[in-house]
Amino acid sequence: MMLKALVADDEALARDELVYALRQVGGVDSIDQVTSAVEALERLQDSHYDVLFLDIRMPGLSGLDAMGVVNRLPERPQVVFVTAYDEHALEAFDVAAADYLLKPVSAPRLQRALARVGRQRTVAAATRSVADKLAVEGEGFTVLLRISDVRFLEVRRHIVLVRTFDSVYRSRSSLGELEEQLGPNGFVRVHRGYLVNPDHVAEVHPFFAGTYLLKVDDRERTDVPVSRAAAKRVRKIFGL
Repeated sequence: MMLKALVADDEALARDELVYALRQVGGVDSIDQVTSAVEALERLQDSHYDVLFLDIRMPGLSGLDAMGVVNRLPERPQVVFVTAYDEHALEAFDVAAADYLLKPVSAPRLQRALARVGRQRTVAAATRSVADKLAVEGEGFTVLLRISDVRFLEVRRHIVLVRTFDSVYRSRSSLGELEEQLGPNGFVRVHRGYLVNPDHVAEVHPFFAGTYLLKVDDRERTDVPVSRAAAKRVRKIFGL
């Protein structure tokens, strides 16, 4: 299936080079261009794109900052960061980017990125096909939870627990696998052992050494810890 792409970069030459490369390698039948992350978000509100090629360092809103909005879109595109800087790779994958390309982008590397986008779109489509449900373990049977009802997930003694308002379930998947599955639904890795649905965070409390505690709106009003590494991400998401 051919892809519809949006390229966001403030440098005209970089945009032109990427658009030319995309047309050369194939697989993309429609390419639009914008000059900022803000323009990209405006386009995504009005139009559907399969993949967004996003520069990181742009005037105003950066590409990484824009991901806080992109990840909450009902029809989120796969995002490929295209940048001249290699030091943001970990942050890019932390916000569920499909790939991270360094300028100038070679044709073989671009082809691999498009192949990865295709695979992740297939996974996303499969997830949507079960009506945004998450399969967890019941007592001898499988429970299909509405993803929107999940408050957070945590690892306890190497077991992933999925928590809703008043229930706890076990998952057979790893937290990393669940992060990939639930990232398009806005879930955020806030700690090595915790994945949180921001829609169910009721309060954010400062904690020691620049970290935070997130109070979730479950029955117990559970406090979920934020690691120091994830503190910056949490500040961006909640506008702190």
